[in-house]
Amino acid sequence: MHRYREYLFRSTPTDSQGDFIQSDANDLGKKPSSHGCVHLSISDSKWIYENIKYGTKVWS
Repeated sequence: MHRYREYLFRSTPTDSQGDFIQSDANDLGKKPSSHGCVHLSISDSKWIYENIKYGTKVWS
């Protein structure tokens, strides 16, 4: 059975001033931080945004 769902790539969460939350950044890759989103460093998020076309297929 194949299950299809949307994967969302996002940068590290930010506070109300737009500054990224350091404690969340420190946990990247160490523990789950969402209910399905893929949290990335700001530089990795920027690279994906600038280089990967919208709608690109992602396999998990």
